[in-house]
Amino acid sequence: MAEHSSLLAQCEDLYAGVCLDGEMWPDPALADWLEGIAASMEVDRETGRELRRILRAAQKLRDFWLVPVPGRPPDHGDWKTRVDIGLGIRAWRPLLAIAQLGLARQPSQEGFEDVKERFRVVAGEHWMDGVSFEEWMGDGRG
Repeated sequence: MAEHSSLLAQCEDLYAGVCLDGEMWPDPALADWLEGIAASMEVDRETGRELRRILRAAQKLRDFWLVPVPGRPPDHGDWKTRVDIGLGIRAWRPLLAIAQLGLARQPSQEGFEDVKERFRVVAGEHWMDGVSFEEWMGDGRG
């Protein structure tokens, strides 16, 4: 799960960067980001697909925030709020998918809590009706 946690942190850093300082993220820099991920860890097909979705979302977020628009809702300089304003849950879905892949491959309390929180953000409800990690592991997953 450590590899997936690190990957999720890098994805969140990308979103923060494009939302707060989009001029520093031209298309070549975005491509370099993805190449750097692929060079630093083994990326399977499913994770690669989600990373490409994240990259496309980052491009859209960058473009959205580079152009000031009067009347846009206040973001208070918070990158997560900017992601929500710019793309909403569409931007968060691939991060949830990566977290779920990591949990399926290497079950852990940390991964479980991460998926649980990300699921709540994306779906607006409790994941698996609020089942605990211990109950989830007891169902033969671990």
